[in-house]
Amino acid sequence: MSDEADRVSDLVALAKRLGATKAKAIRSEDIVVDERVRLKCTIPLCDNYNRHLLCPPNLMSVEEFRKALSRYRSAVIIQLDADYDSTDKSSSKLTLDLQKRLRTETHGERWEKKLHTIVSEVEAAAFKKGFYLAAGLIGSDCTLCPECVGKGSSNACKHPFLARPSMQAMGIDVIKTSRNAGMPVTLSSTAKVRWTGLILLE
Repeated sequence: MSDEADRVSDLVALAKRLGATKAKAIRSEDIVVDERVRLKCTIPLCDNYNRHLLCPPNLMSVEEFRKALSRYRSAVIIQLDADYDSTDKSSSKLTLDLQKRLRTETHGERWEKKLHTIVSEVEAAAFKKGFYLAAGLIGSDCTLCPECVGKGSSNACKHPFLARPSMQAMGIDVIKTSRNAGMPVTLSSTAKVRWTGLILLE
């Protein structure tokens, strides 16, 4: 096993020690980027669109990200199984209030933050191992603050070294990428919710 392979293997092991349900090294070619993922930020319109610093359109374009991704060789994909199911139990259409209530009732934010922590720590370890261009991407929106200061605010991000955009915000098709990694994700099932993150390695 090469030195680089050893270092990547160490990162996979670290992710599991930190609590990841699954972690695996994949080729950058297995990461699927699709403009339609970014389209879903606006159809239907996400409440974070143009409000959150790490949500579209406040990020590089999908084409710019695709170009940057082509310069990476590999990545570590991380998954965290939460202890709640994602079955739609509501009798009404999805609204912002319902979304917030479901997030609170399932403690979803706690799992999002746990994944965020794992991604951040593995990214930091990757940097120390010589992957100086390592970049971590989380699942869902950044939840480090109860409310993002927002683009129109005169305030800077309160956690500039910890905050990370999501895979979806960059245009990554998480479903297809997970499938390519042999770690499939299903939606609206009685199975545990599976949060997915990624660390790009040069």
